[in-house]
Amino acid sequence: MKRYILIVGGLALGAGLVYYARRSDPPEARAAAVRRVSLVQLLTTNGKVEPLEGYDVHVRVPLLVERVEVKEGDQVRRGQDLAVVDDSAARAALAQAQAQLEIARADQALLERGGSAAEVADLEAAIVRARMEQEAAQKEIASLQRLVERKAAPRVELEEHRQRFYRAQAQLNALERKRSAFLGPEDRQRVQARIRQAEAAVAQATNNLRFTAIRAPVDGTLYSLQLRPGGYYNSGELVAQIGALDKVRVRLLVDEPELGRVRVGQAVRITWDGLPGLSWQGSVQRLPSEVEAIGARSVGEVLCTINNPERRLLPNVTVNVEIVTGAAANALAVPREAVLRQGDKTYVLLADARGFIARQPVKLGIYDATRVQVLDGLREDQVVILPGDRAFFPGQRVRPEVQQ
Repeated sequence: MKRYILIVGGLALGAGLVYYARRSDPPEARAAAVRRVSLVQLLTTNGKVEPLEGYDVHVRVPLLVERVEVKEGDQVRRGQDLAVVDDSAARAALAQAQAQLEIARADQALLERGGSAAEVADLEAAIVRARMEQEAAQKEIASLQRLVERKAAPRVELEEHRQRFYRAQAQLNALERKRSAFLGPEDRQRVQARIRQAEAAVAQATNNLRFTAIRAPVDGTLYSLQLRPGGYYNSGELVAQIGALDKVRVRLLVDEPELGRVRVGQAVRITWDGLPGLSWQGSVQRLPSEVEAIGARSVGEVLCTINNPERRLLPNVTVNVEIVTGAAANALAVPREAVLRQGDKTYVLLADARGFIARQPVKLGIYDATRVQVLDGLREDQVVILPGDRAFFPGQRVRPEVQQ
């Protein structure tokens, strides 16, 4: 009986020791070793492409387009016609202005020839005679008209007096025009003013005719064209955009908290969903001079210059942007998830060789999507604990499972 009791007691003691041993096994914990790696810190956003040097072509006078000579994407030269337009109205306006100038100059020449007092008197007498002749012819016409209606006089006689009236009227008009040349100094000033006015009208009509031409103002790529055959365009309308696209500008918005990371000269990489698989390189050209509110965001406008030697990156498209805000070769780094924060302090949970956890303050540097540089506080090959399903605390013992 005693032997039986001893056996049972021994088994119970062994089971208790096994249970205690199992209870005292430290829990597993995800962990990572402190390693040296190359880090590149990126700021990602999007932006809009525009020409580095772009020119807008506007219609300067109302016009009708007959034929378009170019298409979007063409390389154009300065002075090249973009379209053939109907300029007949502008040419007619110029011809009319030139005719008015010729009349004004002819009147001036007549005035400059002047006339003596006797000539003026003779002219006045001739005007009186012409007027009397006109009135007499008019009376004869009225009298003959009644006789012709009663068939008491031939119609041919009536027509002869009508011709007499027209001749008298023409002579009177000519004499009165001649008299207008024999005027005083104030009339000479009026004629000179008419000439200046006519010259200004000719200059304006000449410019308007020149403005009907739609030409490229510079060499470059025609990246936008709104001209259509048969289209009517009003003065001021934008009809084309031309730019040198070997280099382009990307205008992007950066959130205010990120602006401190951006510097002039930093490398920039551009991708465009319209041409997947391709990328373009450039650099930050200009930082914002102010921060503005857009919706709930406070942003600054950053300008980048991008090389575009094949001109495949088009103006006005939206692109993906990566700015290299930092880089470090052979940097001591840990996974970003290993870093914990308390207020403005950063620390990691460091596991020693026996698995005991200690809180270790760290000073951080740059980071990429998964890792962060440690400037101070850790050594290479040390082990840090990563967050998991359960919480760990300083002084606790764990079995670190180092992630590869």
